[in-house]
Amino acid sequence: MKIVYFTKGQRGSTCLAYILEKGYSVGAVIGVDQEDEVDQLAEQYGFPILLLDKINSLESVAQLKELDSDLFVLCGYNKILKKSVIEIPPLGTINLHGGKLPEYRGAAPINWQIINGEIIGGCSIIYVDEGIDTGDIIAQEIYPLEAEDTHASVLDKTLEIFPRLLVQVLEQVESGTVQTMKQDPLAGKYFRRRYPRDSRIDWSGMTDVQVHNLVRGMHGPYPAAFTYRDDIKVEIDRTELLEETITGIPGRIPQKRAHQAVVLAKNRGLVILEITVDGEKTDPSTFFKIGDDLGKEKKEDGKHE
Repeated sequence: MKIVYFTKGQRGSTCLAYILEKGYSVGAVIGVDQEDEVDQLAEQYGFPILLLDKINSLESVAQLKELDSDLFVLCGYNKILKKSVIEIPPLGTINLHGGKLPEYRGAAPINWQIINGEIIGGCSIIYVDEGIDTGDIIAQEIYPLEAEDTHASVLDKTLEIFPRLLVQVLEQVESGTVQTMKQDPLAGKYFRRRYPRDSRIDWSGMTDVQVHNLVRGMHGPYPAAFTYRDDIKVEIDRTELLEETITGIPGRIPQKRAHQAVVLAKNRGLVILEITVDGEKTDPSTFFKIGDDLGKEKKEDGKHE
């Protein structure tokens, strides 16, 4: 079985290395950007890398057909394929999706699962159809989302699950023993792509749990949750929920502790454990002053907006 592998990012390179070690034949890799890990695998295993900018163009379709593959595997690949590409390989096109389906279709499912306070996450492998993450489910494995999990720790969990799950699916595809489960189109939800601006903390509109989940969900390779102290952008890297209740003006620093600061959300306070300012890890207890109001950028006239 000859595979053409579409990839981007850590999940893609990790799973690619695993299936190559297991002896699967990869005829070519389709990438978005040049990646050192994929380049090293290409040199070791002797497959070409194609960076196709317009994946659905007539030229790209012709190139993909010339590869004469049996199966397309999408892993971390973030471009939407049209029918003319999906239907090229005789054994179909499959996608490794980082969220539980059908609940978490769309972009950034790991982030969204944490931000929404889910206690169960999922790794899914599906057949690709013309919809967005609507294809039949071939395999799905769920895992617990712990109270203090971050995007980084959950990513590690998925990187343990996906390579094994992919090999399981490849064995089924090759032997013709695939059993699928159709998705209920009415049960699913779509989540949009996240932009850096979406990680700004709204102290007056978010509860302590919502702030904490946002911080957890963006901790890792993504732009961190952030706020402002006057005109200084502050990335909030780690927080902790309080057992006691402290209330007051949302966004205000009412209390400092050893290497920590308490900040007030919409309903009550939570603890800021780690921050980054101007790219440097900074002690919250030395950076913040009691009475600081976070979330307001200073205008040139000295007034706050």
